[in-house]
Amino acid sequence: MASQMATHRGEKMAHPTEHIAEALETFKERNKAYGDNYLTHGYVMKALFPDGVDLKTEKEYNRFGIVNMMVAKLTRYCQGWPAAHQDSIHDLGVYSFMLESLDDDSV
Repeated sequence: MASQMATHRGEKMAHPTEHIAEALETFKERNKAYGDNYLTHGYVMKALFPDGVDLKTEKEYNRFGIVNMMVAKLTRYCQGWPAAHQDSIHDLGVYSFMLESLDDDSV
């Protein structure tokens, strides 16, 4: 794709179609590694929360958000099985400690 440059107030900047093309390439690259993992995510969340989720407080939303990220990383890790994916496992560790800090009632 030929580079297109937009200008705004005399400044050159990438055309939005270039960002769209870059995003598509990123999607293709990730899809090779993880497949259609996003289609598995809802199934796993439904299994973890069969009665649904009722979130009211900021803390509940924060905790649920981290669990959601953990599921994403865990399913990505498993998608490439038996190969290991160090980035996902490191992120899982970090998310675990973030969740622990939110679960600490003294904070």
